[in-house]
Amino acid sequence: MAIGAVVTAQNAYDALKFSQIRYEGTARSMAMGNAFTSLGGDIYSLSINPAGSSIYRYSELSITPALSSRKMNSTYLNNRESDAKTGLGLSNFGYVNTIKLGSSPYGVKSISLGIAINKLNNYTSRSYTSGINSSSSWLGSLADGLSGIYKNDLNIEEQWNPFFDFPSASWREILAWNTNLIDPLPDSDYDYIGATENIRGENIVHAGEIKQEFYRETTGSLKETLLNASINFNDVVFLGANIGIQSINFGDMQKYAESAINQSKFDSKFQTFTHTYRQISEGTGVNMKFGIILLPFQGLRLGASISTPTWHLIKDEWEEEIKAKYSDGYKSSVSSPVGQYSYRVTTPYVWNIGASYVIGKIGLISFDYEGADYSSIIMMTNNYDKFEFREDNDIIRSDFRKAHTLRVGAEIKPATGIALRGGYTYYGNPEKRLGYETQVLSGGIGFSNKKGRFIDFGLQKQLQDSESFSLYNDYANLKAPEGDMNISGWKLLVTFGFKF
Repeated sequence: MAIGAVVTAQNAYDALKFSQIRYEGTARSMAMGNAFTSLGGDIYSLSINPAGSSIYRYSELSITPALSSRKMNSTYLNNRESDAKTGLGLSNFGYVNTIKLGSSPYGVKSISLGIAINKLNNYTSRSYTSGINSSSSWLGSLADGLSGIYKNDLNIEEQWNPFFDFPSASWREILAWNTNLIDPLPDSDYDYIGATENIRGENIVHAGEIKQEFYRETTGSLKETLLNASINFNDVVFLGANIGIQSINFGDMQKYAESAINQSKFDSKFQTFTHTYRQISEGTGVNMKFGIILLPFQGLRLGASISTPTWHLIKDEWEEEIKAKYSDGYKSSVSSPVGQYSYRVTTPYVWNIGASYVIGKIGLISFDYEGADYSSIIMMTNNYDKFEFREDNDIIRSDFRKAHTLRVGAEIKPATGIALRGGYTYYGNPEKRLGYETQVLSGGIGFSNKKGRFIDFGLQKQLQDSESFSLYNDYANLKAPEGDMNISGWKLLVTFGFKF
């Protein structure tokens, strides 16, 4: 959102989005801020530290349905709008089988095998922005961007497809030209004027007030299916490893519209237009993760893990459409073909360290640190060619950086079978100039019985973050208006589990 209204596929910011992890959890782990690098004993924690399964002294099956909501408040041209999207999902489903070995000459007390499906990021959001602009327009920006391009190269013809045959113009510029929202200047085949502009003498001027609206809805998630194995040495050293298969499912629908407030001021007879952009991204990636937990003395636990990069193969499909209306009754509508492209993204290494202290059966406190260097993301073609993405990889190296995540969690057991939990998570900003930091508060309660059944509730609240955005590029010494987007949200998780 920070770089314009329409975010096209296969760019550096898509690669960043698919590389970031925003843990959900079981209700217990989320309530404790997912500070589980050194704790283990939770199925979702295997995505943080594979050694966590070897802490189990029993087998466990759990499932975690989730209800989440994200709210977006925008301020643009002194107008404030608000929208939110709420949805159901599945945060976690997994099973750990612990095999006790008894006495062993090698000090091996047990091995654990696990399989889990954990949600690592949620892309669901919805926002709406609007305002009255009297100085610039999206169409004016497009017309300025076409300067120097021969007009006939923009025409959609039976033997000429400018979307694929002419890479010098963007798809939205081609659509705007073919819906008559952009015209050539008099006596010129290479300079253009938008339908929201008039010619006065030798100058191009903004014709009049227009209402600008932008709506965006994103869906989907990043999930990981992991195969886990771990080993317990004398209840002191715990080692584990995962093979992780990540799946990306992302949908993006954007609508941008401009409408004339007073149609008589527009020489082009412009009334309104709507540009729609749709994108679907699907991908699969593989990684490996290794972890260790140490219990050097009673109560203290130390943990660390490292994940290899995830090697993603991603396929994007996208299409665009413009519909336009004019005050004289003329209407036009043009759709682009469906674009398809497959490419690869290599995410950064991710490392975790943590320490916790367990106070008998009374409670515990835990601290985690996670780091990842997002400037090491690599984009390449399906055939492993980095050259085609050299500009995006340059942006990644220059605009992205290391990001630090801090997690803190605590649990208190005031009575048998009852646990109260709280947590805090800080996600650092991986971008140098844009983006934002995220802070999350969480809490919850858990109930268990002697038969091994348990139910946990966790509630997470994302504190309000903000970032600036513009809906189009500056042009002809005109600065595009900037707006502010405030982002907040909450999640409610309920975990049902069985120990046996």
